[in-house]
Amino acid sequence: MSGKSVTRRKKAKKGRKRRVLKYILGSILLGGFLCGLFVYSVYVGLWGPLPDYQELKEIRNYEASELYSEDGELLGKYFIENRTNVKFNNISTNAINALIATEDVRFYEHQGVDKISLLRVFFKTLLLGDRSSGGGSTLSQQLAKNLYPREEQQVSFMPVIKLKEIFTAHRLEQIYSKPEILTLYLNTVSFGERTYGIESAAQKYFSVSASDLTIPQAATLIGMLKGPSWYNPRLHPERAIQRRNTVIHQMVKYDFLHEEEGERAKETALELNYKAVNHYTGLAPYLREKIRRDASEIIAAYNTTHGTAYNLYKDRLILTTTLNADMQRYAEAAVKEHMKKLQHEFYSHWENREPWYNKPQVLEQAIQNSPVYLSLKGQGYNEKQIAEIMNRKKAMMVYSAYQGEASAEMSSIDSIKHYLKILHPGMIAVEPNSGKIRVWIGDLDYKYFQYDQVEAPRQVGSVFKPVVYSAAIHNGAQLDAYYKNEQKTYKEYEDWTPRNSDNDYTGYYTLKGALSKSINTIAVEVLLQTGIEKTIVHARNLGIKSELPQYPSLALGSADIPLSEMILPYMCFANAGKLMTPYYLLEIRDQSGTVLYQAPVPESKEVLPSQEAYVMSNILSAVINEGTGRRLRTTYGLKNELAGKTGTTQNQADGWFIGYNSRIVVGIRVGANDRNIHFNSIRLGQGAHMALPIFGLFMRECLKDPAYARWESLSFPLVPVAEQKELDIPIFQEKMNLFERIGNKKLKKRALVHPTDTVVKKEKKGFFRKIGNLFRKKKEEE
Repeated sequence: MSGKSVTRRKKAKKGRKRRVLKYILGSILLGGFLCGLFVYSVYVGLWGPLPDYQELKEIRNYEASELYSEDGELLGKYFIENRTNVKFNNISTNAINALIATEDVRFYEHQGVDKISLLRVFFKTLLLGDRSSGGGSTLSQQLAKNLYPREEQQVSFMPVIKLKEIFTAHRLEQIYSKPEILTLYLNTVSFGERTYGIESAAQKYFSVSASDLTIPQAATLIGMLKGPSWYNPRLHPERAIQRRNTVIHQMVKYDFLHEEEGERAKETALELNYKAVNHYTGLAPYLREKIRRDASEIIAAYNTTHGTAYNLYKDRLILTTTLNADMQRYAEAAVKEHMKKLQHEFYSHWENREPWYNKPQVLEQAIQNSPVYLSLKGQGYNEKQIAEIMNRKKAMMVYSAYQGEASAEMSSIDSIKHYLKILHPGMIAVEPNSGKIRVWIGDLDYKYFQYDQVEAPRQVGSVFKPVVYSAAIHNGAQLDAYYKNEQKTYKEYEDWTPRNSDNDYTGYYTLKGALSKSINTIAVEVLLQTGIEKTIVHARNLGIKSELPQYPSLALGSADIPLSEMILPYMCFANAGKLMTPYYLLEIRDQSGTVLYQAPVPESKEVLPSQEAYVMSNILSAVINEGTGRRLRTTYGLKNELAGKTGTTQNQADGWFIGYNSRIVVGIRVGANDRNIHFNSIRLGQGAHMALPIFGLFMRECLKDPAYARWESLSFPLVPVAEQKELDIPIFQEKMNLFERIGNKKLKKRALVHPTDTVVKKEKKGFFRKIGNLFRKKKEEE
């Protein structure tokens, strides 16, 4: 081969190499230009706008509003995201160190993008396929991702999303200091179970503040960030411990902990102190829900008036209720203890029979009103198919009287039967001299029973009798008169014949004796002696607004009145005849302290002469000392001065007790939601057995508390001497002789002595008209 041809080939080969190099170089330049163009297009917002500096300066996380008792205890929160923001100085250094060691060890060295980590990810993860090498996102990038979630981006192209996060992270680093970024990050991240931010997580899982987190606690929470559900310490404790120890290992590796300290922390038990924060759990969920509804309306009205945009679920408003946390806790414990025992007695009472055995329509109606039945009916199933489906057993969560929430294998029909037999309590306690509601219990468990028993209109039974007796005394009834305990039939009222629960119709009772023993026959006579209309007017003056039947059975409590309303007359008796309007919301403030709502000064209205209120407290004390409420003395050992009244409704459907001292009035009612479901025994179904024990347990705990120990020495104001002399006579006589009956005056003439008195105008009659009436009366008698 000639030298020329070799030379030509070498030149051609060199030329090809040059062209290839030019092509590669051109491709690189073009690729670089296109990449730069792509990056620039993301930066200028062609793929969706980036958050600008002003927007990033004004970052504001949703914060839960908080409801506090008057004594300063957090009762619950209202939120979309359960979050309470905290400052950097209020976050434990253990949490800060754990976060940096685990998520971004060069956090203080970069400006939002860690180039070393990016290169590691590129070579190890992308080129070598080693997914254990970790991610390349800095804390600033993760914060950007949390603030602007990927699922909310306008595009799903990952390079665009990552570039947006990088640019946003860089801008965050220019706006905020390193401590501020750490604070913003730890206030933003999710810790599962709708809990956001380190403060809420610390309170929820360990019942401590973020400033008090120990090394194991901080490592547990930081470890959750890799997968809040997967490493949830409540649901998966073993995984949580394993992940916690990995975090501790990282802290040792990067010199945040000495090795010995790290080993000790790894050996520590998990020791959760879990405190669920939701609308079902915690103190007073029924009142919290009531306040939520009221607060929403109050805030909306404030916004309209002041041109603001406050939001109960986002703006961390501080609400304060009149509730007393300790008192509420004692009340809830008393209800839980008694209802568990009472429900067991109810099951035992019926044994193998169902409470509706002679009224099958009760179950049929419950089935047809159930959501399952209505849903199947709406889907076009016939009755046979519905019955077959509803009788299939399946696993479900139910409320158990013995253990609260429990799993069970039962059919829909079984579930309906189960809930029909549940007895439901309601309880409220109010300060009579201030109107502040201190206790509110709407039922057993808010998750399963949203209907608030405190506000449910129910037949009141004998707890209404004090209203009748107060009306009688107000209209001139003599305290030292005796009433015959006899059964009567009232022809003018459809031959109605009231009876006593013990079927005893012997002897004579004073008003004090008849009320303390809850004698029905005398209560009716007292009502008719006073007048039904006058009694209703008196009830209205004492605060009763519900509809009251104009019938003698009113004396026995045939009216349907909510517990929250039925306590009002007792508040008058306890507060020297003055009625204070009960209230439960004290104020609403924003974070800066601006008052959005302040409870108005409660209205105080004198509705009864003070001496009459003192007389009623004296009479109702006899209920406790020697009447239907004496179990408070004998069983619960209460020695402090108390007054009150038990109540039992028709067929023992509901048991009531309202009791008080001069500082607190407590109302309790217990019964099944369906009035056909009840004890078939007056011994078990009476208010003294169904409701009174809750008061006994509650009061006993209050008296152990130094804050209420002074209740032991409280006494009711003294009754005027004349009335006291009348009250001191024997409350019962087996017989009365002729002279005693002649002198037994039940009414005395009485001038108007109080603004609430009503004038009954009498028709004036001339002499001849009076004579004519005498003849007419004689003719009618013949």
